[in-house]
Amino acid sequence: MKGTVTKRGSTWTYIVDIGKDPETGKRQQKTKGGFKKKKDAETALLHILKELEEGEYIEPSNKIFSSYIEEWFQHYFKRVKETTASSRRYTVDKHLIRENPFHNKPLSKISSKDIDTLYNMKLDEGYSTNTVRKIHQMLHQALEQAVKWNMIKSNPVSKTAPPSIKTKEFKIWSFDEVHTFVEETRKSRHYIMFLLAIYTGMRKGEILGLKWSDIDFEKKVIRVNRSVSRVTGLGYVFSSPKTKKSIRQVPIPDFLIEELLSHKKTQEGWKERSGKEYQELGLVISTESGTIQDPRNVLREMRKICKNAKVTPIRFHDIRHTHASILIAEGVDIVKVAARLGHSNPKITLEIYAHLMPNEDNDVADIFHKAFKKSR
Repeated sequence: MKGTVTKRGSTWTYIVDIGKDPETGKRQQKTKGGFKKKKDAETALLHILKELEEGEYIEPSNKIFSSYIEEWFQHYFKRVKETTASSRRYTVDKHLIRENPFHNKPLSKISSKDIDTLYNMKLDEGYSTNTVRKIHQMLHQALEQAVKWNMIKSNPVSKTAPPSIKTKEFKIWSFDEVHTFVEETRKSRHYIMFLLAIYTGMRKGEILGLKWSDIDFEKKVIRVNRSVSRVTGLGYVFSSPKTKKSIRQVPIPDFLIEELLSHKKTQEGWKERSGKEYQELGLVISTESGTIQDPRNVLREMRKICKNAKVTPIRFHDIRHTHASILIAEGVDIVKVAARLGHSNPKITLEIYAHLMPNEDNDVADIFHKAFKKSR
């Protein structure tokens, strides 16, 4: 395998024969110029010759990034559930194609600097660190596949640093506000929805996907097996929970069981009135015709109740934070709180609620001193 170095104008260029094109049979050459010194061109030539000899040379792809990302996504789409693919489709279209400064750049020309510039641009535009980390994750997956398909030699995303997660501040209710809110919700048809959120800390989608068959009234537990998610073009559909740990059992008190049974009787009344038009999906939370409850109606009702009850207006997800905060304040072990919430790792729970953990440093100091003296 031969290569030469030649001077072109004021710079040096290397030329190397990389073999015949397997389809056309024509001779192929690899040329690279712009070297200021002959020695630099010779060093680069030796490097590429070594790669060719060892079978490690990869011809950089000139495929445009936006075209590649579409091709990759078609493969990726087949491996994930519809709800995940739907949200990832949005990320691809918005952040990796329409609003990406290197979307028209050849795949092999994309550098780590390009990617870091994209991250900084998104942060400057006000997107959260969590959103940028999701972009980072997708880019890494996509370009790692490009490496496996021999389109690029290395993954430029591996040399970038996504921003650290900054947990959003959340609002939680005091006990008085929880009591006031619960009393006001008794007037609402969504009362049981809010009560489940307060007493279990379940996610909104998990509560909407809850079926009567998921409740064991004898053992006093709710089995979280599914969620309701919105998929573009399909509307609201059932999906598997967020993570494996999200599939869990949540113990419930007698009070909640009584309220659930009362709600079941109310639901039976809806069924009788609707007759043949009633759709039996077995849902605990449903419309009066048995179908999946639109979460937007629940959120509108929540805003109205907060206003009427004169409590701090919070997001539905903040009811989950309120539930967890009460448990932590009452001294429940963080591992048990994590299991109840369905977090994939107690570390996540600790990161979110660390500021609520009771400070017992003085006790810890005394315990260590006593242990140290006892060991003598």
